[in-house]
Amino acid sequence: MILGPHVLTPLDAGSFLYDGGAMFGVVPRVIWGRLLEPDGDNRILLALVPLLIETPTRRILVDTGFGPRLGKRERKVFGLGDDSGVVTALRSHGVTPEKIDLVILTHLHMDHAGGAVAKSGDVLVPAFPNARYLVHELEWTEGHAPNAMNAAAYRLDDFAPLHEAGVLDIITDDEMSLGEGVSVVRTGGHCAGHLIVTVTSDGETAVYPADLIPTRHHLRAPYTAGVDVYPLEVIERKEELLREAAEGGWTLILDHDPAGAVGRVTHDEKGRYRFEDIPDTEEPV
Repeated sequence: MILGPHVLTPLDAGSFLYDGGAMFGVVPRVIWGRLLEPDGDNRILLALVPLLIETPTRRILVDTGFGPRLGKRERKVFGLGDDSGVVTALRSHGVTPEKIDLVILTHLHMDHAGGAVAKSGDVLVPAFPNARYLVHELEWTEGHAPNAMNAAAYRLDDFAPLHEAGVLDIITDDEMSLGEGVSVVRTGGHCAGHLIVTVTSDGETAVYPADLIPTRHHLRAPYTAGVDVYPLEVIERKEELLREAAEGGWTLILDHDPAGAVGRVTHDEKGRYRFEDIPDTEEPV
């Protein structure tokens, strides 16, 4: 996907199974089950789509998927097989881990930050050895002291080694420009320090909303995940983003939608927001 001088590539880092009720919160199973069919254990298939942003001067990776360090029990719970992972996905586009300059972690849940660290012998080291890593201070704090609701989503060894290696930048601003039209915005909602990433060039904008809008089915206001710590904040920030995206013709790149990651926000015949896929043959912006 071309955006001015930048190339944006949604990466296929595999897929996983996740409890449908947890993904759709207060929405009844009889409704969400028509959208994403559950298996016998009530799990639905979700994609893992980190984003590679190639600017004229840098390669930026947004999120890292689960990574390869999950144990046998966790792999069974999430139905993980031999999916590619983010490093393999990058290599398929000619990018080795050494070529990544910056890793933005939208939040520190294991399906977004698990691939940030790799094992080297008996030591955990940054998986992208030449990169700086960025995370919001509120998420860094929450990852170290999670509440009872989201404790299972964090693994300290996914991110603590980054700080120990001196490669972590912990930001405090609610909105921060990273240069070359790339910005991060704290939305909260899913977790206090949750970030989205925007890329703007030549009057066009693409947004990676991460778990603020994980799938196309979450465009509707009440469709929030059961694991969203602040669901009312999700609704408020989601509606704000969707209004701007629809009015501005922005491109959305979704992190967990199994049917396709890239599309625009339009309205259906009832005036509700709808995700309109952008064909592979069309340059989105």
